[in-house]
Amino acid sequence: MMNRENDVILAALKLSRAMRRCPPDRREFAFPPAAGRLLECVAANSNVSSRELCEMLDVRPSSLSEMLARAESEGWVTRTVDEDDRRIQRVTLSEKGREIVTRMREAREADYARKTACFTEEEKAAFCSLCNRLS
Repeated sequence: MMNRENDVILAALKLSRAMRRCPPDRREFAFPPAAGRLLECVAANSNVSSRELCEMLDVRPSSLSEMLARAESEGWVTRTVDEDDRRIQRVTLSEKGREIVTRMREAREADYARKTACFTEEEKAAFCSLCNRLS
């Protein structure tokens, strides 16, 4: 019989369950996580085409169209027609969108710091190394 204290898979599953029970605090942001992913993606890929966004976010064009319409109506992004190919729409973050992305990143960093405060930097590196080996 295996010693349950040293059962790596059981420990990983237990950690996974605990992480799901303690998701990031999204009360600060009055929009769904998919909208946050959209904003993060546009922030990382300035002047991105809607076709590229579909691939990056792995969503259907109709779903992206709805997401972009809402983001544009909220003033988070702007859509412009490509000067070289008028069939292509380019998406960029507005100033309001950049502020939201900055706040989301700060909230994520604070959440990360809170959840990993029990580790030293060396322990974080060792933990990541072991998880990478296991995966």
